[in-house]
Amino acid sequence: MSRNAWEERPLAPFGMEIDIRLDAPLPDGFEQRLVDLFDRHKMLIFRNQVMTEADQVRILENFGRVLGAHGEYREISSDGALGSGPLTWHSDLAFTEEPYKIISLHAVAVNDGESWTAFANSVDVAARLPEELAGKIRDRQAVTVIAPIQSSRVVDYDTSTEMPHQIRPLLIPHPRTGEPVLYINWMQTSRIEGMDRDESEATLARLFDELYREDRIYTHHWNNGDFVIWDNIALQHSRCDLTGMNPRKLQRIVIADKSFFDLLPQFQVGDNRISAWGSGGKELVLD
Repeated sequence: MSRNAWEERPLAPFGMEIDIRLDAPLPDGFEQRLVDLFDRHKMLIFRNQVMTEADQVRILENFGRVLGAHGEYREISSDGALGSGPLTWHSDLAFTEEPYKIISLHAVAVNDGESWTAFANSVDVAARLPEELAGKIRDRQAVTVIAPIQSSRVVDYDTSTEMPHQIRPLLIPHPRTGEPVLYINWMQTSRIEGMDRDESEATLARLFDELYREDRIYTHHWNNGDFVIWDNIALQHSRCDLTGMNPRKLQRIVIADKSFFDLLPQFQVGDNRISAWGSGGKELVLD
């Protein structure tokens, strides 16, 4: 491949894989193409990358404001602050007023093929909802709550809104493209406003069936050098149990205006409750 060329391969059921060296000078026009592909495919994957944190920041700056390092987890590891527990389907900070916009991970030390992250496309599903189901949720709002446990679904109809939460339409316009997004998820969405328990639970169950159909999921098995950028509004993700998977270190850079601690000032950087909860298997206790 020449210095001024790159290769693009669409992935199934969504996403785009791109062959290029990101630590080298980038070809003319590549940065704009990068943004165009991202807005269309919601996830970009690059393999065999060797990047410093500064290199990763430089790439992410094409998409918006990179969140500063203070209070942020810029390294994800199975023996670190965010732990090794499994994480069920969610969108980072969906229970706040400003969820993260874009997330990126670069695998700097992993056992090839051992761990995975799965992705569901809420834009694609919104466009494919059965007409009757789409009509049922049109103009409805849902309550999304910080989940006390992240490894399974524990929020339900009666989950208290004394927990950090947001109430939003089930269908929101994507902030970059305007496309409808089915903005609910298995971990954090407790109920649909204006429906009784039975109707809310039944409707959410039908929507989750649409979101997590096996043929609509992309599962990424991590190898050293993999670099994945995904849209945290359009996509939601889950990960496997990482217990015993060492090493597993991924470099993390996020596009956002505010951090978790900016949005939830009741917690402090270094808060042991957050470190335990972030491990995926501990319950978040609010005093």
